[in-house]
Amino acid sequence: MTYHSTCTNAKRQRLLCPACLHWDPRPEDAAGPGLGYCVRRDIVTRIRCECELFEEATPTRVEAKNRTIYGTIGEEEEEE
Repeated sequence: MTYHSTCTNAKRQRLLCPACLHWDPRPEDAAGPGLGYCVRRDIVTRIRCECELFEEATPTRVEAKNRTIYGTIGEEEEEE
């Protein structure tokens, strides 16, 4: 794996992007290994080890993000 140029501290290198709420690996674009789309930066980038926009993709945060994007249609159907 080639680290992004932001990865300056070899001892603290952790691949942040795959665990980030804003990361989209974009398999449909065939971007290649280690590349993906950062929604917050609006760019295709290599996986980073240092990022001021990193936000851990916990199940609660992913659910909240999906709710803002897709709404709550499934919950409304279940109530009927």
